Amino acid sequence: MISKNQDDSFKVLWDNTTYKAITYYNEGKYNEALALAKLSIDIAKKIYGRESTKVAISMNNLSLIYDAQGKFEEAEYLSIESLKIWKNQLGPDDPNIATSLNNLAGIYVSRGKYKEAESLYERSLEIKQKVFGENHVEIATSYNNLADLYRLEKKYNEAESLYNKAIGIFEKTKNNKNPDIGSSFNNLAEILKIKGQYDEALKLYKKAFEIWKTSYGPDHPDIATAINNIAGIYYLEGNYAEAEKLYKEVLKIDEKIYGQNHHYNAMTFNNIALVKEGMGQYEDAEKYFKEAIEISQNTLGKTHPSLVIYLNNVAGLYRAKERYKEAEFYFKRGLLVLEKAFGTSSPDVAMALLNLAEMYDSIGRVEEAKRFSESAKSIYKKAFKNS
Repeated sequence: MISKNQDDSFKVLWDNTTYKAITYYNEGKYNEALALAKLSIDIAKKIYGRESTKVAISMNNLSLIYDAQGKFEEAEYLSIESLKIWKNQLGPDDPNIATSLNNLAGIYVSRGKYKEAESLYERSLEIKQKVFGENHVEIATSYNNLADLYRLEKKYNEAESLYNKAIGIFEKTKNNKNPDIGSSFNNLAEILKIKGQYDEALKLYKKAFEIWKTSYGPDHPDIATAINNIAGIYYLEGNYAEAEKLYKEVLKIDEKIYGQNHHYNAMTFNNIALVKEGMGQYEDAEKYFKEAIEISQNTLGKTHPSLVIYLNNVAGLYRAKERYKEAEFYFKRGLLVLEKAFGTSSPDVAMALLNLAEMYDSIGRVEEAKRFSESAKSIYKKAFKNS
């Protein structure tokens, strides 16, 4: 039996541990957040019962922390469990359900499960529109998240439209300094960068940086993201020295937050490798590309779509240095990952086939080049016919 005084004490303890866990998470202090989030689950189960919404809140918080640390299986399990509790306790159209769906979708994005993520983001948006109407910051956040997914799926026009809608809502509701508008500026800049509009992209990246710096301070994950993206523009403009300097700043922040074996480190090693390649420092570039591949495999697994970027980049380096066997090996590995992730009829698979075809053609393996090229054309024809 728990006395009333003990009960009250535990309730205060749950409130405090939950608040501190969220605070540490928002500050990017994931190890500190992790311990408190685990404790809050135990307290919630003891005081409120295993099927309480308090347990769901604590599970959801721990899920977010695991997701940030790259522990996606643990994150997915907890998110699904918390969603079950929310549905049982509150029904299908509660705003907490929308939040839970949104968070689970984010985990699916991290794991490369884009189709599953899209349906969850859309359902989350539908609930929020019912509850909040069209001009609420929660709607803006949902637009931003769905746009992020469209960008990953290369649906750039749809993504750009939603980013602009999100920014419009933030500005209309006087949330100009909200960190989430920083995300919308940053992500819209990604689209502009893809379109080659580097000056406009750089302005938006810098806007995002200033908003996040004011909100979070200098050592937050979003600051690393902003610096990384500014560095990316410098790289594209050929300012390699400045890009390398900024990428190394990113690496310091990420290693401080996540340690040395996180998939974000893989991205940064890849970016440094590209800079080294641009500067003609090919041995260093190879070393950084290999480091990116190893970390990505260790953290995301050997079949995650993100791995293909690093495989193709090191293959491109080997091809440029006329090390064709090694280039072929890595191009083929990338092709297998894409086929597993997106199916054999994906335009991404067609692009991978063309990479191999172009290399085979350049070294006189004409029949193989023709076979891979024809396969790619067949995929493109089907894709355009169905679009």
